[in-house]
Amino acid sequence: MPARAYRQTNPQARQQLLTRLAAGEPIMAVCAEPGVPSYASVYAWAKVEPGFAAELVLARRKGAFIRGGAFDEAKGQAVLTRLRAGEPITQILRDPATPSRRVYAYWRATQAPFAEEVYRLNQVRAAARAQRGRDRRRHFDLALADAIVVRVSRGQPLQALLNTAAGLPCRGVVARWRRMQPEFDQALRIAIRIGRRRARMSGGCTPALTQLIADEIRQGESLSSLGRRPDMPCAATLYAWVRKQPAFAAEIAQACDDREDWFTDQVMMLADGPGELKDRYRQIAALKYRLGRLQNRPGAKRARAERASNSSPSGEVR
Repeated sequence: MPARAYRQTNPQARQQLLTRLAAGEPIMAVCAEPGVPSYASVYAWAKVEPGFAAELVLARRKGAFIRGGAFDEAKGQAVLTRLRAGEPITQILRDPATPSRRVYAYWRATQAPFAEEVYRLNQVRAAARAQRGRDRRRHFDLALADAIVVRVSRGQPLQALLNTAAGLPCRGVVARWRRMQPEFDQALRIAIRIGRRRARMSGGCTPALTQLIADEIRQGESLSSLGRRPDMPCAATLYAWVRKQPAFAAEIAQACDDREDWFTDQVMMLADGPGELKDRYRQIAALKYRLGRLQNRPGAKRARAERASNSSPSGEVR
């Protein structure tokens, strides 16, 4: 039926059509129903009436946004998982696999459970950020400083102590205290030397320290780099433990093997990650160079050969 005749016989058709299109229904599906003007009639109607044409374009845009903004449970859970891991929402929404900013805002406005969880995670992050700010402003405490010096002088590594002991300041606060209080810095240096000496005299290769060293190696460190840290035994002590402590040597050897997987994962993450391509290639090249040096360290080939010779073809240790 011509557009003009249809408008005369059914004056509500125009508003009904615009309402359904704005609600997200496709125009072809709406026009295919009986009692609704055909697509050709709507098109002819829009040609003779510029006002209706503008309303039609606006309704179709609203409908397209609603269809595109329909809540996707999988994508919503992926966004929440990355938020729980501490990733900023601005970085998450840059990923093409996640919704756009407009769709994310639409989900927060229309999906109550999703919006409530996002709000809760934002509150948790805000509380953690405030706590970090309070920690950074933590004033020098002489009693805590003395407790740190005493425990370090007894052989406890500084970083392991700060990570595990409740109530002690973080590493950044201790570094600030050392800059602000020269006496504390000097006492802590002396305590570190005394603690290392005690560790060497008593064997010092405890299971907890072995596990800590192995975990650091799995994250890209080496015995040489760990030996330069003030909270660890010196490199000479670590290499002596490798020679004299079979359990420590076995744990470190396994950690070195796992470290290669860590480097591989880092390279793959950089290759698939965001950012400028040349910057990612530069970081990948640095990782590969470092891995090559670690694989060719003195004694590495001999150790791999010995482990291979000690295993039978069936995988049993001889």
